[in-house]
Amino acid sequence: MGSEAVRENARQRAPQAPADALDAQVRDAQYAMIFDRSRASNLIGTPFAVLVCWVLWGAIDHRLLLGWLGMKAGVTLWRLAVTRAYDRAGPEHVPRWGRHILWALAAEGTVFGLLGTVLLPLHDAALAATMIATLLGIAAIGLVVLSMSLPASLALTVPAVLPAAALQFWRADAVAVYTGIGMLVFLGLVFVEGRRASEHTRAMLRLRFQMDELAAQRQQALDQAERSNAVKSQFLATMSHEMRTPLHGLLGMARLLQREAPQLSPAKQAESLQIVERTGEHLLGIINDVLDHSRIESGHLRLLRQGFDLRALLVSVLGLLKPAALEKGLGLNLVDLLPARCHVEGDANRLRQVLLNLAGNAVKFTEHGGVTIAARRDAGGTVVIDVSDTGPGVPEGERERIFDAFRQLDGSFSRRHGGTGLGLTISRDLMIAMGGSLECLDAPGGGALFRLIVGLPDALMTLPIGPAETPSPALPTLLRGRVLLVEDNPVNALVAEASLRRLGLEVESVADGEGAVALATRDPFDLILMDCQMPGIDGFEATARIREFERTASRRPVPIVALTANAMAGDRERSLGAGMNDHLAKPFHDDELGGVLRRHLAA
Repeated sequence: MGSEAVRENARQRAPQAPADALDAQVRDAQYAMIFDRSRASNLIGTPFAVLVCWVLWGAIDHRLLLGWLGMKAGVTLWRLAVTRAYDRAGPEHVPRWGRHILWALAAEGTVFGLLGTVLLPLHDAALAATMIATLLGIAAIGLVVLSMSLPASLALTVPAVLPAAALQFWRADAVAVYTGIGMLVFLGLVFVEGRRASEHTRAMLRLRFQMDELAAQRQQALDQAERSNAVKSQFLATMSHEMRTPLHGLLGMARLLQREAPQLSPAKQAESLQIVERTGEHLLGIINDVLDHSRIESGHLRLLRQGFDLRALLVSVLGLLKPAALEKGLGLNLVDLLPARCHVEGDANRLRQVLLNLAGNAVKFTEHGGVTIAARRDAGGTVVIDVSDTGPGVPEGERERIFDAFRQLDGSFSRRHGGTGLGLTISRDLMIAMGGSLECLDAPGGGALFRLIVGLPDALMTLPIGPAETPSPALPTLLRGRVLLVEDNPVNALVAEASLRRLGLEVESVADGEGAVALATRDPFDLILMDCQMPGIDGFEATARIREFERTASRRPVPIVALTANAMAGDRERSLGAGMNDHLAKPFHDDELGGVLRRHLAA
């Protein structure tokens, strides 16, 4: 077991506190070094013991020598067994076998220590000095081989040298005491130098592991940057294609109308204008998908909790998809397994958005057969909605990846169906935000099946679920009042002014914030529609100056509505915080503008 095993052991210890994990790495690395560096000395130990027996054969009882040699051979086998077990064991068992090798080294030192006590030939001074020198040599070799670990060095040297030193002091003659003192000094040096070497090793190991961690983090950051760059490139490529396509149609149709309008019949002109409107709505849908994805990614998604009729919501989804299904000759079915009364609480608009995306995809990718929406709800409030089709289906290997942002089953330039590749990503993220799930499965009759599971508790009160169709251009009632329109874009000003006059309102227009403040402080208005981003004084500053004038002049505050293309998370809050009364994001339908005007003009 080498450095790779040590690193693997460190990765398995990742849940620990960083300091504890690093200490564990260092300790396990020291154990690995003990095993690696002591293999050769262990194998040489037994032949060396035979050589010692040969030297002492004529001076010590043969039975003692043979018994000692047997003990040495036994310790050698023990160390080999521990080393083999360590090599086979997993990283999690490193501390266990590390402790075993320390005990084996202590046994090794004890056996060698017998050379300075039981096997010391006291009657032969020269031979006794040779054995003492042998012991010190063994201890010195142990210090060199095991210098990376102070416990390992002491485990070998202390039981090898200390008993012999004690025997020298017990003999009490001058030479013996001198020898004992020298041996203790040697032990002291072993401790001091061993600790210094061990601390140096630990410091170097810490530095190495920290550098490894920094390198891993750097590589991880580099990989993340490369993935982010790939996603960014995919985003730009997708957005360029998906936005240029409708823009090309929009501009082409506008040029066609400009060039051939006199020759076109009223019906043909109306049809061309409808195409322009649908193309613009498609472009707006792409932008809204990107904004939804941004809100979800930044954690700014807001979910409403309100009561609604789940069955009515499903019927409204079918109603919206029916024209597209009929155009392709597809069947569109609802399998209603819901309770008789199914009033639930949740975010109806977001749930409808998910279902429209799933069922819309099913209609888009199905050429023959039909699309089925099946819904059921258990007594605990768990709703399961299956959207299945008879189309080509989704390969099993792609069923998770299709939920990735900008991912499409056919991502080639020759694909038949367009799209940003965000619909399924947004749908799954919305379901997760609602506490539910969305997965792709095999449809029983072939094709694809998307299963939506979400908990929707019973609701005490419900709101009506409308068809969510394209608003009618006709407005039911006219309004009365004087409106100040602040808009720096002449096209937007023209469109807004026409809508306001169509509502029966008197309109005064200005193109900048200075003009807005001048008119609002000079003439009374019933309502101000304020663009936010303008050259010079922006809408926020203009609103602040108008509010300051109203406080100073004790004038009744006029309702100010932010009429702006700012539609990101937090834009509405910023408008309200600046002193405005409402926020309407462009582009908007006439009924949306009329609803805001009625709310504030009526007030």
